[in-house]
Amino acid sequence: MTQEEFNESHKKVFKNFSNGIIHNLILWIISKESIHGYGIMKRLNEFFNFENSKCEITINSSKIYPILSRMEENGLIIGEWKTNENNKRVKFYSITNDGKDFLKIVQTHMKGILENPHWLAFFKEMTGLEFNK
Repeated sequence: MTQEEFNESHKKVFKNFSNGIIHNLILWIISKESIHGYGIMKRLNEFFNFENSKCEITINSSKIYPILSRMEENGLIIGEWKTNENNKRVKFYSITNDGKDFLKIVQTHMKGILENPHWLAFFKEMTGLEFNK
C-alpha cells in the first residue's frame, strides 16, 4: 500500500467514525441549550478539529441540516423560528422528551462501553490514556 493509498484509507475510516457519532453529538449539544444550525456546526467543528491531522472533518450545512430535519421528523428535537442576535430569522432547535429519553439510552450504551475491559484495552492502546471506571 502506497502512502497516498494509506492516507485515503485513513481519511475514509475517520469519516465513517465521525459520521457514526455526529447524530449523538448533535442531540447532546441541543440538550444543553436551544441553538441554531450554525451554532451546532461551530460546536461540531470543535469536536473534529485535530491538530496536525490529515483527516480533519469539516461540518457544513449540506451535512447538518438534513440530520436536523430527520431528528425533527422523528420527534427528537423541535425547531422554532426566532430572531438571532443579528436580527436575522433563524431556526433554533430544542430537545424533546423523546430526545432526552434517547440520550439516556445512548448514555447507557456509552457507560457499557467504558465498563467493558475489551473496549478499555482498545482505547488505552489507541490513545495511550488510562480510562478509569
